[in-house]
Amino acid sequence: MDNSLALTIIGTVLTLIGVTFIAIPKIVNDKVMSDLPSDAIDTAAFFRVVNGALGLALGMVAIYCRNLPSEFSKTVLLSLGTGFFIFLIALASCKIRRFGDVPIQPVIIFTILAILAYYSALF
Repeated sequence: MDNSLALTIIGTVLTLIGVTFIAIPKIVNDKVMSDLPSDAIDTAAFFRVVNGALGLALGMVAIYCRNLPSEFSKTVLLSLGTGFFIFLIALASCKIRRFGDVPIQPVIIFTILAILAYYSALF
């Protein structure tokens, strides 16, 4: 796959996730963690907004880097893929350490993004 297309897809997905997390954090938390205690709702929303800002920032990096020469865009894709892989390991560690159930949606999304990033950078 073309590096520019891969970075555009990754950037778009991360930007959409980031904007959604920032705009409606309590609704996202309700969908992901429906049994959240009432005294934790605002704290969880705070962290959801911060996570959204990180997603939005990475999305912007991917979008702004899509027109780089191939050798540089491959480095960005490898970096993003590695970041997504680290994120997946962190989710797995939460499950292993029994911090709670891991929602399947981010596992699927970030697995696909990691595969896309590595595939585009290496082939």
